[in-house]
Amino acid sequence: MNKEKFHIEMPDDLEIEAQIKTIINKGIKPKESFYSHLKNMYRQIGFKHLFHDIGEISFLIILILPILISLTVDISKNPNMEYEVIYSLIFMISPILYLIMSLFSFVNTKQKGTYEIEMVCKYNIYQLAALRMLIFSIICIIANGIYIYGIFLRYEQINFLKGFMISVTALFLFSTIFLYLITKIGSGFTKYFVIGGWIFINLALSIFNMNFYNKLLMNIPTYVYLIVIIACGCSYIKSLKKLITFRTIKGVF
Repeated sequence: MNKEKFHIEMPDDLEIEAQIKTIINKGIKPKESFYSHLKNMYRQIGFKHLFHDIGEISFLIILILPILISLTVDISKNPNMEYEVIYSLIFMISPILYLIMSLFSFVNTKQKGTYEIEMVCKYNIYQLAALRMLIFSIICIIANGIYIYGIFLRYEQINFLKGFMISVTALFLFSTIFLYLITKIGSGFTKYFVIGGWIFINLALSIFNMNFYNKLLMNIPTYVYLIVIIACGCSYIKSLKKLITFRTIKGVF
């Protein structure tokens, strides 16, 4: 009895390549953009769980803003100081609220005992911190605007736009350095070094030559501040991207 022979037609190279591409496209998910990743994270977590300490943070903002305004006004009332000193104070003080909110949120997570849980969740604490810090920076820009407006009401000779540009520049410059050193060095000493270094450098410049420092901040053109803000803003986003893929390094916070 003759057995019927089956002939199997082999695919050519083009068909094989097309099938491989189909399998790869279906099997591998496309890489998410930074914006898409943050948007999906926010949708899945929700505002309530992302900012479980929103009450305390709101209280901090309400408490700190009047203190900063009062401190700046009191210092500028010194008869030996000119009103231009306010610009250097704005530059030095502007990042403080951002720093307090960021560190408070992280420390509060540790104290409430949710640190270990968040580290093993789908989105760990560093990924959540990246989203929180981005939102904190937006909040701080608004809060600093209120802070500068409060000073402007007391000193009309202050240029509000100039003061606001100085404030945003200081905020992004500080936050970029802060995030960069945390993700690169990974040492608990880092945050103290950045905080102390920022204050020390600004105080040193003020003490060394107060008039020069104030005139420098005043005479820098607005477009230069804008360029610095854009450059620091891009570096800040880049550092946030690195924080998303950051892994635990003992002693970072």
